[in-house]
Amino acid sequence: MKKWTMTITAILLLVMITSGYAKTDEKTNEVTHIIDVLKKSGATPDKWTMYFRGQTGFASKGLGYVKQAEELKRNYPEFSWVVTEDEAGHYKMTGLFERNDIGVREKMTVITYPQKDQSASYFIYAVEGLVNTNQNWKEIQNLIDSRVEQSIGGNPKIFSCVTGTYGDKMVVDLYSQANELVRAFSGDPVEELKEETFVSLSAYTEQWEQAIYTGHQHKMNLQVALRSEGLGSGTTVTIGTPIITSEY
Repeated sequence: MKKWTMTITAILLLVMITSGYAKTDEKTNEVTHIIDVLKKSGATPDKWTMYFRGQTGFASKGLGYVKQAEELKRNYPEFSWVVTEDEAGHYKMTGLFERNDIGVREKMTVITYPQKDQSASYFIYAVEGLVNTNQNWKEIQNLIDSRVEQSIGGNPKIFSCVTGTYGDKMVVDLYSQANELVRAFSGDPVEELKEETFVSLSAYTEQWEQAIYTGHQHKMNLQVALRSEGLGSGTTVTIGTPIITSEY
């Protein structure tokens, strides 16, 4: 069985053409909206994630990265930092921090790569949590606003995703269920992928401002994917905006 995987790094690099930017408070509203839609459809939402991407600019090779790494460690000492080098001039620095007080996990990633005679970098801030009834979205929003303002600044590219499951006793026709979920957002499908145990629909809804363009130049800001885990194992559902940025 094919496993359709999209890595965060690849997606955020490829999806460069956007139509408008979303504010961080709009994105938390989108996450709660997705959670509500999943609940109403009979699914159990499990986990939510938000990614914020910004360009950090250009610097001299080598020294620019070292300076940036030292600054991040100094500004965010609560994070546990790891640095890796995939190939000459390509660096990845990742910091993790568990916020047990509000039930979220934070991740900061800086990827630096050569560009002509300089080094270019981009920054990703990710925050994720489990879906539960005690979610304090106001505190989560305050945290996100503070982190994004400090690390990225204005107009970040934002990606949100919620995963869930349909129980093993619930019979789900994948394609019909995917279309039903798209309709719940007043969306119009623009592209689709259908297999026996997997369906993915890309769609556009006017409910959300931020959008991207598919490889066939269709405007989209909603993606719904369902995968059957086999007889008696239920169905996994993933909804992302403007696109799913995790494995599904």
